[in-house]
Amino acid sequence: MMMGRFGNWSAGTWDSMPDYMQNMMRNYYGGNQVLWQISPIFDFAVQVLLIILLVTLIRWVWRKGDKAK
Repeated sequence: MMMGRFGNWSAGTWDSMPDYMQNMMRNYYGGNQVLWQISPIFDFAVQVLLIILLVTLIRWVWRKGDKAK
């Protein structure tokens, strides 16, 4: 595990991380606050688009099968 190279700490909780690791993670995730808040909206939109794509594909294959008869 890569995190083991930075020190001997348990990767279980935020409080058990050394200060330098908390600062590094805070700087990394700090600029992504807006994206984390709208992520569920993106997840829902992708699921809806995948369902539409699947239904369209099934209808296209069904119609193609009807024309072959």
